[in-house]
Amino acid sequence: MDFFDWVTKIIGTGGAVDIAYLDFSKAFDTVPHRRFINKLQSLSLDSNIVDWIRQWLSDRQQRVVVNGVYLAQGLVTSGVPQGSVLGPILFIIFIRDIAEGINGKVCLFADDTKICNRVDVPGGISQMTNDLGKLKKWWELWQLSFNVDKCKIMHLGRKNPRAEYRIFDTSEGWDLGVIISEDLRVSSQCNRAAGNAGRMLGCVGRGISSRKREVLMPLYRALVRPHLEYCVQYWRPYLQKDIDILERVQRRATKMVYGLKEKSYQERLNDLNMYSLEKRRDRGDMIETFKYVKGIHKVEEGSIFKRKQSSKTRGHSLRLEGQRFKSNIRKHYFTERLVNTWNSLPVEVVEGKTVIEFKQAWDRHKDILNKR
Repeated sequence: MDFFDWVTKIIGTGGAVDIAYLDFSKAFDTVPHRRFINKLQSLSLDSNIVDWIRQWLSDRQQRVVVNGVYLAQGLVTSGVPQGSVLGPILFIIFIRDIAEGINGKVCLFADDTKICNRVDVPGGISQMTNDLGKLKKWWELWQLSFNVDKCKIMHLGRKNPRAEYRIFDTSEGWDLGVIISEDLRVSSQCNRAAGNAGRMLGCVGRGISSRKREVLMPLYRALVRPHLEYCVQYWRPYLQKDIDILERVQRRATKMVYGLKEKSYQERLNDLNMYSLEKRRDRGDMIETFKYVKGIHKVEEGSIFKRKQSSKTRGHSLRLEGQRFKSNIRKHYFTERLVNTWNSLPVEVVEGKTVIEFKQAWDRHKDILNKR
């Protein structure tokens, strides 16, 4: 979230950025054991921990079986075991210093890496080129490699000079399961989410003969709705056509329940004690804001939200300061769109100590407003 907060701020002020999406080639299989152990020792970890990890990785053997014929066993000298809890943690430790000396903004998640630089300012393109060169030296030093075919450059911003790098350009890519478009619009992601959710709902309808709410609604919540809400605080739609295409899936799901088909959508929601997806996104925005403001999400203070400095006594003490942008992309981004709603909340809602308390207070607050 903070990565694209930085990106949308630049785009919102008329700037341009280049994002490089980098993909490690067989990441978990190629970590060299000796170099990894050396890196662990350099971190001043307890020697017992280092010895335990060394023994856990050592003396592993593998062999290939073809048509029942067993080839000779070979010693495994690289890689961290996949499917384990410890494996991904060891990989993260191994690449923890990959961003050292990088001037651009780097974001790491397991074996997915992205780097971003502002390129509409003097030296921006050369800085991006230098950063990519430093990353190349790092992976050569530590005997890893990137899958060049899966590495892409995306040029964002109307004034982007669209520099050429030794990586293929793309106008649309994947970022942790979310479609990112060059214009930062979310229509492609909305269409994909609605399509996946609709197909899953079709499978539920064909596979389950019962139309009782006690059967259908748990399946809808577990199998269908997650497609419509995965990372939605980033890609929340603001165009009516995108809002409608998502809501259409839930409309269809509620119609499947016995006895509700002839009722209006709002009546079906009331009978099922459900919110519309739009209202759920409102609630989700506030929950995520609460987590940032209360420090549950660990980010550098002031990097996402800036507290409002005011001598006014009205309102709560956790009010946020918004900024003005001409760009719709920035105006509707998570960190800007929620400011007015958050600042208008009563003191008793925002001052909850836990997320559960906040959710309960928010629901009570909305129920009161709906009854007025």
